[in-house]
Amino acid sequence: MEASTTESEWIHLGASEDFGAGCPIVERQRRRFVVAILDNRIFAFDALCPHAFGPMHLAEVQGTVVTCPLHAWRFDLEQDGRELHGYRGLQTYAVKQEGGQVYIAKRPA
Repeated sequence: MEASTTESEWIHLGASEDFGAGCPIVERQRRRFVVAILDNRIFAFDALCPHAFGPMHLAEVQGTVVTCPLHAWRFDLEQDGRELHGYRGLQTYAVKQEGGQVYIAKRPA
């Protein structure tokens, strides 16, 4: 269910309390996202690494940097998923909370 005022731009992910520790995968509209609370902020990003399609829900986390478990590509979520060595970035999505619910933008950041 999406908020009526934001149907065309946002995807409803669930209640804020549904997201705690870890990096769970959320599937919506035939797409897979990882949702993570890091440094007290909610981030959403593609479930697969852009390099070799590594499972980003298994990423090592240091602050707001997530590291792919396959080949150690490192992505800074605070910088819109920029890869730290200049390689292809990880697709990230804007996140908002409204009325205790979490939404992500349909289009990447």
